[in-house]
Amino acid sequence: MQVHLPITKYFKGKKFQEFMTPNPSMEQEIFDDDHFLGFIHHPRRFPIEYRRIPFWEKSDPHFEEESDIGLTLGSAKYIKPGTCIEIAIPTRKEIQKFRCRVVLVREVEAGYELGLWLLNKSDAARFRIVEQICHIELYLTDKRYLDGPFLSRERVTSEWITRFASGFPTL
Repeated sequence: MQVHLPITKYFKGKKFQEFMTPNPSMEQEIFDDDHFLGFIHHPRRFPIEYRRIPFWEKSDPHFEEESDIGLTLGSAKYIKPGTCIEIAIPTRKEIQKFRCRVVLVREVEAGYELGLWLLNKSDAARFRIVEQICHIELYLTDKRYLDGPFLSRERVTSEWITRFASGFPTL
């Protein structure tokens, strides 16, 4: 029997309840595919939104040289490689936005797996931290499901860093 936990989240000012299945094995979702080396996998259970960047915004002076880090995420629809998109990841205090280029698309059972490359090198460090926060939040949820709701956030964060931080691509 699979248990689904109700999780209340806020995104773009709207409250919604999502039912998620905890990951009792406590293993991180990792691609075993050589095409995704150097990419951080965004967990499917953590909310993310994206939008295509219109051509008139592509000439924006905020575009710098591309970074050395990327992101993979699941998508229900196909997005053509070379398309520029903006992703929005909600954190506790604000929504973090990053501009990316689709560099790889792979069809999977649930739709498509997109490989995105950051367009701004200056966003790379912030992006890496935001993705680590996403993974830590899900790890905390899973640990509290297994071990009880009174676990220390700091202790669980430290545990996640010890176990999984070395697996994140470096800058």
